[in-house]
Amino acid sequence: MIPSNHNLPLKIVHNFPYRPDAPVETKKQAVTDYLTAMAARGFGGIVTNVSFHNYTLDTEEWDVLAFAADECQRMGLRLWIYDEKGYPSGGAGGLTLAENPDFEATAVVMVKETLTEGETKTIKLPRGHQHFLYAAVYASDFEGNLIPDGEGDYPALTVADCRYSIQAVTLTNPWPCPAVALCFVRKRLYEGTHSVHNVSEARRYIDVTNRDAVAAFLRNTYDQYARHIPEHMTAGASNPNVPLGQVEAIFTDEPSFMGCYINKGLYPPTTHDPYDDDMPLYPVLSYGRDVENAYASRYGRDLFPDFIHIFLGDTEKSNGIREDYYTLMSDLYEESFFTQISDWCARNKVSFSGHLLLEDDIRFHTVFEGNFFSLLRHMHYPGIDMLQSIPSMLCHGIYAFTPKLVSSVAHHYNRPHVMSEVSAHAQGGKVTHDQMYASLCAQYALGVDIFTYYYGETFMDPETYTRYNHALGRIDAIMAGKHKADVLLYYPIETFRRHHKPSDAQYGTYTYWEEDCKEALEIIMDMLLAYQIDFDFVDGETLSRMKPDGHGHLSGANGETYSALILPPMEQTTEMKHILDAVSGKIKILSYRDVSEADEEELWEPLKWHFDRDDPDFCPIRAKGITHGLLRLAKETDGGLACLLVNTNEEAVEASFTVFGMTNPVLYNPFEDAVVPCEFVKNDKGHDVTVKLAGLQSLIIKES
Repeated sequence: MIPSNHNLPLKIVHNFPYRPDAPVETKKQAVTDYLTAMAARGFGGIVTNVSFHNYTLDTEEWDVLAFAADECQRMGLRLWIYDEKGYPSGGAGGLTLAENPDFEATAVVMVKETLTEGETKTIKLPRGHQHFLYAAVYASDFEGNLIPDGEGDYPALTVADCRYSIQAVTLTNPWPCPAVALCFVRKRLYEGTHSVHNVSEARRYIDVTNRDAVAAFLRNTYDQYARHIPEHMTAGASNPNVPLGQVEAIFTDEPSFMGCYINKGLYPPTTHDPYDDDMPLYPVLSYGRDVENAYASRYGRDLFPDFIHIFLGDTEKSNGIREDYYTLMSDLYEESFFTQISDWCARNKVSFSGHLLLEDDIRFHTVFEGNFFSLLRHMHYPGIDMLQSIPSMLCHGIYAFTPKLVSSVAHHYNRPHVMSEVSAHAQGGKVTHDQMYASLCAQYALGVDIFTYYYGETFMDPETYTRYNHALGRIDAIMAGKHKADVLLYYPIETFRRHHKPSDAQYGTYTYWEEDCKEALEIIMDMLLAYQIDFDFVDGETLSRMKPDGHGHLSGANGETYSALILPPMEQTTEMKHILDAVSGKIKILSYRDVSEADEEELWEPLKWHFDRDDPDFCPIRAKGITHGLLRLAKETDGGLACLLVNTNEEAVEASFTVFGMTNPVLYNPFEDAVVPCEFVKNDKGHDVTVKLAGLQSLIIKES
């Protein structure tokens, strides 16, 4: 089978191989030659952009891009647009902030001083910061820990009149015990962040909660593409059969709050905006233009006195205030960035895709992004970034978490595709061909079905590249269909919202609650994957909208049904308890308390009874025991049930299954495009089979 270009991976090319000063006809010839070379390597199309040279301002480069789009149409190649000069998306190569510097991301930082009995200190506005927001003195013990009152509050002993002031603040401890002086200061959020420390360009970044800033980004980039290649933007958002040569999707790359300091010592090759490496870096909290008013409007409280709870509080009241703040930030971000871009894409008949920053660690979600379900539901093709190409790494932990989470959003919101930006960045590009292929197959088993490559053009010779890309394309062609998962695993974002405190540490610091919840989530996920039990993550809002089917299952908006809900060790808020009460008795709920010392068999025991039943409605293929490093994906396709098996181990494995719902199953090797000899033994309800997979091999069980 030769797969269609609709099923083949895409090659990312930011700058076609020509000199900026080359004649325009030379540039166009370079485009044709490049597209021809990629087609000869088995790619189905490209992800590209107007040249980074004089970004979006060079008329000739727009002509070359229009020619590239025409060539994609002539050659029958898929076409995606990348929406930024490098990353992170939002700056339009600096044009957004050039339009209005006040569109820049901002933060609140905390400056802390200890005070002895009766002591007075004067605190100057830190260098490079904008103004004070709030300053007060609070009671503490001799170690500097704050002392709450009986209601979980931290009443100020004295408050300075310094709101929006740039003058130094003088604070006095008025009581005969230790105290701390806290100043909350606003600054532009640049130094120390991902805006400076990346491998693209040091460039100031926008406030992603500011609708006007995002609208300017759209004017400076998205509107430009619509104006220069309008005839290529008529496919229709989420059209499953986008005509080749039409713009299928627009790719946004790593937007975020810039929520903490990262990548110290890493500097990009170019600097658009100078930075001050000696600027003092204090504990930092993402902020924005409208946050103060939005907080007061939603919660009926002045935000500034609540900073004490967000930064340092350890009471139940503090947890609730933190949850309020982080929920608001996520909602503002969703409305400003994701809703606006999604609406633009829908109006202009193109799909919205891309990926966020640091998806693989749930601890970072509150810090950099918010609730992934709320944000990514606005993408027509939600996506991930996978820098890892060692297959064995992809079957557990953080590397499996990312594709499972994002594909879960796609399943619940009935999105047709999940994209992965793939590379071997973590290995410096040094992986074998089979490792690359198996890592992509592993991602496919975890829910990805569109791959955009940063693997180099010369990573393989053309014939070899074609062989591997066509194998991946065959998997996509055969496995296209409706996902069939077995259980729901709760995405406990509330725990992180309630407990995360701003920090000046690289990548932040995290409480016991956050560390324990993250570790437990990965342990449970690893157990499910080891037993080949497929699952979807679910958040509170999505769970609240699911309906019982009367047979012990919950059904989502896409019609997919689930027979069990697993709760990791997490904090159950009042709202969460109401949601669980609503589904109690309508689905099996398993709440894990402590998993840190449990082995896989102990974790499996509460679920064992559930999966020992021969119920093809929720378990179309049942594994007989654990096979570490083996991933499986079941889908209901036009040709019937199909099941992908991926061995992420370097050595061969053997696994036994009972397969339900097939009339005449066969074992198919997509790499060889051939059926593999295999005995399927029919029983009363299905077929028993033992499958042998060579190291890094992928096979498909399907109808003959």
